[in-house]
Amino acid sequence: LLNLNDKSVMYAKGAYDKVYPASITKIMTALLAFTNGNMDDVVTISEENVTLEEGSQRVGFQVGDQVTMDELVHCLLVYSGNDAASAIATHIGGTTENFVSMMNAYAASLGCTGTHFTNPHGLQDENHYTTPYDIYLMLNEAFTYPEFTEITELPSYTVTYTGSDGTEKSTTLTATDHYLTGEATAPKDVTILGGKTGTTEVAGNCLAILTQNAYGKTFVSIVMGADTKELLYQEMNSLLQNINS
Repeated sequence: LLNLNDKSVMYAKGAYDKVYPASITKIMTALLAFTNGNMDDVVTISEENVTLEEGSQRVGFQVGDQVTMDELVHCLLVYSGNDAASAIATHIGGTTENFVSMMNAYAASLGCTGTHFTNPHGLQDENHYTTPYDIYLMLNEAFTYPEFTEITELPSYTVTYTGSDGTEKSTTLTATDHYLTGEATAPKDVTILGGKTGTTEVAGNCLAILTQNAYGKTFVSIVMGADTKELLYQEMNSLLQNINS
């Protein structure tokens, strides 16, 4: 738990421990979309973008669908779509490998010394890791882009795109953050300003968010590796109840 106003650490446990970020990875994918992408670009979904491991979170795009970069970033951050992450990566990087190199270079430029990415979405890979402190550095950078907060505050989003057959398609996606959907309630006088969830079997349940207290001060709070969703939000609330004291 960090106070962004005076950069003080209010609580820290394992801040420099190596952790698997799961979809918190997508903060970095979004940063590269904002810095290197044009939101009006139309991206054609490729075979690679939809060939993902079984059971992974996806919007449901088909090969040949045409989606704007803006829509992809929304799908990436609101719904944590792995197909959206892959499409952003191949469009901006030319290849996924090149995009991953860009991710690692950007992380290094932010001072992330305990981070190494191997993919744009956070699906489990033992060589894909970060630290809670590095997540703070990435999240802090993401909040310098107003679009990041605007998108990550949305409880749901309807993506509209052109199908491979030329017809207009739309899908309504629900946010993965339970604070936004009302499945979890933040402590009194705490405003959630956005952030990113992450869940895989190995990483556990993870959440990194920006919040504001009753006096308008902003904070970053990060919980990694909770055993259940319920526990994740309980642990996050135990951090957040300190920001108004």
